[in-house]
Amino acid sequence: MKKEYIKVLIFALALIAFESAIYMLCKLSPLKITVLSSTFDDKLPFIPIFSIFYYLWYIYLFFIPLILYHFNKEHLFKYASITIFSIIIGGIIFVLFPTTINRGVNLDNYKSIFTYLVRFIYFTDTPNYCCLPSMHCALSFIAIYMILKVKDLKLPYKLLIIIGAFGIIASTLFIKQHVIWDVIAALVLVVVSIIIDRFTKFNKFIEKKYESFDFHIKKQTKNHEK
Repeated sequence: MKKEYIKVLIFALALIAFESAIYMLCKLSPLKITVLSSTFDDKLPFIPIFSIFYYLWYIYLFFIPLILYHFNKEHLFKYASITIFSIIIGGIIFVLFPTTINRGVNLDNYKSIFTYLVRFIYFTDTPNYCCLPSMHCALSFIAIYMILKVKDLKLPYKLLIIIGAFGIIASTLFIKQHVIWDVIAALVLVVVSIIIDRFTKFNKFIEKKYESFDFHIKKQTKNHEK
């Protein structure tokens, strides 16, 4: 793998670390937690197979930056700028308006490998605070927005990526990790972040920091004695 692509992966990892740190800190909010629900979500079935899309999100966190960098480096920094604004604003909402949901699912009634995938999700995200807005959905909406801006990416690949992103968004509802209000809030969050990005030069600031960062890959060679 080329050194520049490794640098992009490190950059993506930094964004993930930032999002994870904010998310974990916001779970410590001392304010009263609001339980969100809706009749729409009550009618939605629990579909464990959608856990595949939920896990796909973690691949997208690395894959989307690589795609953006490959076709247009500036798209990568715009993606990062919108993502950071979304994380910060989302974090403020998490602290001021902490939310949770009642999943209402007894996993013992479902027997499949996908149920075990859901069980692991529940295990790692219980208690499931900081639901609104859904960051799974927010970052998926950002991915859709940025992929649509990539001109040189062939339409079939573009559609495949976008369908995958919508699958991730749907998965948050079908495995009962979020409710529809979390999805709507995520969309509004991304729109606001895009507007803020357009009126600031934060993406240029990120680009300068990115270009100033360098690292060295040392190759070790072994001498074999005959």
